[in-house]
Amino acid sequence: MERTIARLGLLCGLAGGIAHAAPAHYIVFTRDAAGGVEPVYYAQVELAGARDDMNVRASDDAHGERIAWHAFKDGVDLGERTLAIPDLRGEFARDPLRGDGTIVSAHPRAAARSFVLRIPFGAADAVEFGGAREPQRFDLGALAAGARDLRLAARVPQVEVDRVQGGGSPANRVDMLVVGDGYTNAQHSLFDADAAILHDAFFGLTPYKEYQSFVNWTTAFIASNQSGADHPPYQNGCTQATCCSDPDAIGDVHAGQFVDTAFDATFCAFQIQRLLVVDDGAVLAAAAAYPDWDKIVVVVNDSTYGGSGGDISVTSTHAQAPQIVLHEYGHSFTGLADEYSSPYPGFPPCSDTGGTPCEANVTNQTVAAQVKWNSWFTPGNPIPTPSGTSGVGLFQGARYLTTGMYRPVDTQCLMQFLGVPFCPVCRQEYVRTLYRGGWGDPATGIDLIEPGSESPSTAAPVAYAPGTNQPFSVMPLQPTIGTLGVQWYLDGNPIGGATAATYVFSQPGSTPASHTLQVRVKDQTAFVSAAMAGSLLDHERSWTIQVADDVIFRNGFDGP
Repeated sequence: MERTIARLGLLCGLAGGIAHAAPAHYIVFTRDAAGGVEPVYYAQVELAGARDDMNVRASDDAHGERIAWHAFKDGVDLGERTLAIPDLRGEFARDPLRGDGTIVSAHPRAAARSFVLRIPFGAADAVEFGGAREPQRFDLGALAAGARDLRLAARVPQVEVDRVQGGGSPANRVDMLVVGDGYTNAQHSLFDADAAILHDAFFGLTPYKEYQSFVNWTTAFIASNQSGADHPPYQNGCTQATCCSDPDAIGDVHAGQFVDTAFDATFCAFQIQRLLVVDDGAVLAAAAAYPDWDKIVVVVNDSTYGGSGGDISVTSTHAQAPQIVLHEYGHSFTGLADEYSSPYPGFPPCSDTGGTPCEANVTNQTVAAQVKWNSWFTPGNPIPTPSGTSGVGLFQGARYLTTGMYRPVDTQCLMQFLGVPFCPVCRQEYVRTLYRGGWGDPATGIDLIEPGSESPSTAAPVAYAPGTNQPFSVMPLQPTIGTLGVQWYLDGNPIGGATAATYVFSQPGSTPASHTLQVRVKDQTAFVSAAMAGSLLDHERSWTIQVADDVIFRNGFDGP
């Protein structure tokens, strides 16, 4: 592990230097129920990747609050941007102790939400937000100058960042940041152990396991003054944060416990006993210690079953709580829909027969040839498919509806039950999302050829002297479990036997005078059907080879 200790302030980032690091503004904002925006934290950071939140667009299938904002430079409006803050989710196993993974869900609306903008220096000098109030404009230079006066400046503690040795560049990885709450200074090793348990649960599940090499797993230790989380005691009819009206709180052995932790972790948020939440603004501020993060998970030092999903996932240390995170990551990263049918009043509708398309794992389409996962249908299964049928088909009941909406399998999918695997359609969508992007940096998804590994560079033609050997190479990004296909092409024709990461070009004479050399790398995973792969799993590089004019060969040995 590579450990870095950072005191967050006006400049932070991973110590020891970051290749090609770019300075950027890191600003945490909080938006209230009326639409007002308040900057609560500012830091100058160094980004290892090419992240630029000015170029991030909210995806069409992102459910949650959408925030429109504008960037300005030298008084010029650079156009409207939109970001989405995913809805807060509470999805729990009905009886985790007895292995009943039937999902019991809650979808409260948080009054205030926090979010981050990471803007490279020089890209903009002000940002502006609209909403229910008059436009609010914030000068980035003024925020930097007044950083110590912002509300969360004094709350952000020392952060110790541990990055797994051998991790790849944030410019070509999914960056997961795991943060602890409710761990005292004396419990650092306990946090490390609990984070390792979550790591093993996450990468023990297909398809996360097969693509572990595509993920940088980084932990951040922040010491709390006290251990654990708040446990508001049961009180019938309670509407305050200091008590809990949920009958599930009656048997809470820690009822009445209130502790001083870095991120104010508490059970019974929104009067739902199992809904464990943290101060999202404070977490986002502390996350500036590793500013390249794409997704954040908070592990709370409390063994009571609970957690939550949304922009930040939260889990307790209960043995079954990591299943909550695994399910929520299916929402926040992969964009999957819930496949259970318990109602969610007011949830935006979707349709694959006209209107807003449905998520990858649900549909209202019943014509077999037009169902988007028909390439996964188990031969012989009727469409629609009766309950109790094994394999992949079209099973009614999904996305909070009992009729008119369909899912790929009957019961064996993590988006319907906790504690079971993902179905083939959900596995496929995770892999497609890795390569498609839209979840952070890189914006266009993972590149199977490590950027910058091309030798020689592809930026300019390669001068070649006839009769010499010129090696060309790339560094493929190998899935943890799986195979890649590599093939080199010369002037569009495959080169026999050239299936390694290196190819040596040789030509005895000066003609032809130029060539196009290309290498193609393909993920040969069985998780993505050929019908759904398109070009997502194929990545390539090309070089122009300019052959030097062999004057002696052309004019004989008498000279020019």
